[in-house]
Amino acid sequence: MSKISSNKGLEALLFIGFAFSVWLAMRISNTEVTRQINVELIAVGRAVDGVWLEDSTQELNILIEASGLDALFMDRFDQRLIKFNSDDFLRTSKLSAFLLNVDIQTILQQEYGREYRFNWSGDSLIFPSGALVSKTLPVALLSPENISIPESHRWIQRPTLEPDSIECMGPEALLADFQPSITAPSFVWDGLDQKELPLDKLPRYISANVNWLNISASADAWTEVEQPVNLRYQNQDYPIILWLSGPMSTLVNSPEAYVDLEWRMEDQRLRVDIRSLAPGVEVLNYEPKYVQP
Repeated sequence: MSKISSNKGLEALLFIGFAFSVWLAMRISNTEVTRQINVELIAVGRAVDGVWLEDSTQELNILIEASGLDALFMDRFDQRLIKFNSDDFLRTSKLSAFLLNVDIQTILQQEYGREYRFNWSGDSLIFPSGALVSKTLPVALLSPENISIPESHRWIQRPTLEPDSIECMGPEALLADFQPSITAPSFVWDGLDQKELPLDKLPRYISANVNWLNISASADAWTEVEQPVNLRYQNQDYPIILWLSGPMSTLVNSPEAYVDLEWRMEDQRLRVDIRSLAPGVEVLNYEPKYVQP
């Protein structure tokens, strides 16, 4: 008899539990929850289709609707910062960047789930933007002291970049304070030469029309020479002794190739003025300075 009573009590408890579950399921399925929040949509990548985002974050007021079990998990909307890839979603027109309703809906569903309904006012969300601009900027040669010459040498022409300016493209605000550069590596320079060096790494969102530039320079062993020459004036030669200083590769040639002469009469005497035409060559002295015509 007690066994029968025990079974009936268990059946009653099971029935009550089942009835409660059905009631709870019906209550939950009929539950409708609405919540209004502000979210910040953050575009990852500030340059898209030749347009620069001046502000990559825009705020949007949305109304969220959920029903049934989904209404029990509304705490997921406490996360209000939503990042999206600019190239995947942003649309551009002339100088503006924007999201359409379909784009916003997709971003919200990817973040929170497709089981929720989202509503907001307006048919698009505008991101303040401007055009990418092109500027010709001078290139700086950094650490030129890294380029050395042999001990007996001097510079005829110090290292220079060719070209010394390049075309850069990017946001106007970034280009205003930017200067492209090349950092000189360590090496020994000898003679007249030209080398190709890479541009230093460019900041994000700035590009250049070239990645390499030529650097040219000239250095040579330095020497001083005493050289007798015959200088001609009106079909007559006059012996002159020149003292010169300069690069060895130049001074091995005849002085007539790299000096300029000026003759003039002073007090019945003929004066000669001699100056150098070659880079690096210096006329230290010459004798005589006056000759009899």
